[in-house]
Amino acid sequence: MKPRLFWTMLLAFVLVIALSVCGMLSFFGLVVSGRWQPDSVRESFVSFQHTYALSLGDYYEANGQSWAGVDQRFDAPPFGGPNTFVGYILADASGRVVASNDRSLTIGVTLDRPELQKGVAVNARGQQVGTLVFRSGPRFMPMAPIAPAPPAPARTPRDYFWPVIRSFIIAGLILSGSLLLLAVFFAQRLSRPLRDLTAAAQQLATGRLDVQVGRTPIREIDQLTVAFNAMAQSLAGADRQRRQMTADIAHELRTPLTIIKGRLEGLQDGVYTATPAELERLLSETALLERLIEDLRLLALAEAGQLPLYRELLDPHDLLEHARAAFAGQAAAQDVAITIDAPASLPAIDADPQRMAQVLTNLVSNALRYTPQGGTITLGARHIADCRLQIADLPPAQSTICNLQSAIVLSVADTGAGIPPEDLPHVFDRFYRADRSRARGSGGAGLGLAIAKQIVAAHGGAIWAASAVGQGTSISVALPVGEPNVE
Repeated sequence: MKPRLFWTMLLAFVLVIALSVCGMLSFFGLVVSGRWQPDSVRESFVSFQHTYALSLGDYYEANGQSWAGVDQRFDAPPFGGPNTFVGYILADASGRVVASNDRSLTIGVTLDRPELQKGVAVNARGQQVGTLVFRSGPRFMPMAPIAPAPPAPARTPRDYFWPVIRSFIIAGLILSGSLLLLAVFFAQRLSRPLRDLTAAAQQLATGRLDVQVGRTPIREIDQLTVAFNAMAQSLAGADRQRRQMTADIAHELRTPLTIIKGRLEGLQDGVYTATPAELERLLSETALLERLIEDLRLLALAEAGQLPLYRELLDPHDLLEHARAAFAGQAAAQDVAITIDAPASLPAIDADPQRMAQVLTNLVSNALRYTPQGGTITLGARHIADCRLQIADLPPAQSTICNLQSAIVLSVADTGAGIPPEDLPHVFDRFYRADRSRARGSGGAGLGLAIAKQIVAAHGGAIWAASAVGQGTSISVALPVGEPNVE
């Protein structure tokens, strides 16, 4: 699971805040606990501790050389009563605790000698009558040993405040350096993939369409990377298709132009005679060139979504009858039977009659081209409730292309040689011929099925192919059922 950019940045800010607070608290705790203090602060604490010991010695003398009632003194300044930061423990000359502001400590217990040695001696009339032990922290951890207070020289306010300020400056610099390293780490994790994407986008802009960017651990940037790589691959594929299409168009246009040019030069040089048959050949090549240009224009309009459609309610059975009638003569000449397999009563479809006639013309023309003598072409129509279920057994490339419900499916099935499985996914590509050995004149330019696909898509329908080698091919067109106008 890759972390989101939001959570990564939030974690960075939380770490910065936590390190700042913890660092300052740690510094303050070290200073107060005595583990790391400026000399002036340490000397002040030592002076305070000896002052507390002197006041307790005066109390011992004033109380008749007795510690009775001293616990009440621990509930008042300067000891301040029970607290959770500094603990004061008073032990008598034998090391037995007689008073403490730590309520968890039992009065009367004897302290260990190492802890007593860390305390400050409480003297009365030149004799040690007790020991004042200091503890610090949440559980009153033992403080460092207290040295005898040396004579304190006269100090100015600068002598007290400058070491503290210097210590805070040093701690701030250490903390700032740590935070800076943390910021560099997170900034690097965020900026490096963005720099890689920027560099890849610049390479893409210069025409290098095969550029790819590596994956990143940040989820949003990784999704952007995946989208960029997919875009680059799509652009590279589109560029390859464009180059191939340009080469195919140039080839298809060059052939009739070369024939026309050669014939005209032959007429000009007297090699050919301007007979009606020769002129008919020139007109045929000109018509072929004109049809190719018109097909390319129609295909460009359809792919751009600018193909005009003049819809009306059409009877599917009538569409099939018109298609059979249009090719009846050619089918009879080739000894190919064209039959219709459709119920007499089918729901109407909402479509452009001329465009749908053009689709069926392309499909029947292809079927006639590949159906041998004595074969059969079947024009079918049926009404299905869910187109997705009807084509679920097709190959994956075609099993999800139809999402219509309550559709009319028109089909053109032949008994030809069929299409090999490796060629079937490409039958709707422009300039594609499954049989490369066919000449342009007999095999067409390879635009018929591509145009049919675009026209069907413009109607909101779907088109797919099914074929078996040696058994024939079936092209199906699914169109949504039209709703009658209610006035």
